[in-house]
Amino acid sequence: MIVHGLPDQETSYKETLKAEGFNTYLTAGEKNGISIAVTYLPDIIICDICNPESELKVVKELSHNNATLSIPLIVLTDIKQLIHSRTLMELGADDVIVKPVAGEPVLKSIQSRLKKLEALKEKLIYKLTYIESENKTAQKKNDHLLIKIGNDLKFIEYSSIVYIIALKEYTKLVLEDGCKLIVRKSIRNWIDTLPPKDFLRIHRATIVNIWHLQKIEKCGLRSYCVYMKNISKPFQLSQRYGNIMRKTFKG
Repeated sequence: MIVHGLPDQETSYKETLKAEGFNTYLTAGEKNGISIAVTYLPDIIICDICNPESELKVVKELSHNNATLSIPLIVLTDIKQLIHSRTLMELGADDVIVKPVAGEPVLKSIQSRLKKLEALKEKLIYKLTYIESENKTAQKKNDHLLIKIGNDLKFIEYSSIVYIIALKEYTKLVLEDGCKLIVRKSIRNWIDTLPPKDFLRIHRATIVNIWHLQKIEKCGLRSYCVYMKNISKPFQLSQRYGNIMRKTFKG
């Protein structure tokens, strides 16, 4: 897994790793990288961020977390000063490589670091098998989503989703921080994925997070409007789903 900072950041060494049979995944920034690493425990973590402070933060958090402290961590840095490399390794990095870097040094470093995993082989095989099994991961994914956007993986907590809108075979997710994501997943599939205690379908094309609900107001003879926190435009509550809403929010 490669924790990188920018969507268009150069990661030419990734092709070398692919050619050697490694399954490599880029994460969408350091926050997603830390969350994904802690949850899914990859074999190797490569930190490739063009910001020295962010490098130190990622290394410190991963090295001080019981779930990831035993995973080999390689840092690719732009900083040539020896003191920076020493600081990274004192915080827990297993290797530090100064950029620009080709695929071969990264590959050799990974091969050396993999020896460190032998003692944890059985545990890691179990974890990876668990992750790759859709039926088993359904039990783990009860509080978040892991969405692939292009080549990036994004970690999304259910609680951060405000509402979901249907766009034919796609859907648009709007998060509490204002971020909007287009995902190739139908509204019906979302109903099967999301926890029913937190999400409610108010229209054939709309699902809302109950915890972001502000109020429900009558806006016509037989129609109601659903207002969400920090969202100016209300949603129409269809008659089909009106009875469910009235039962859920009595009074």
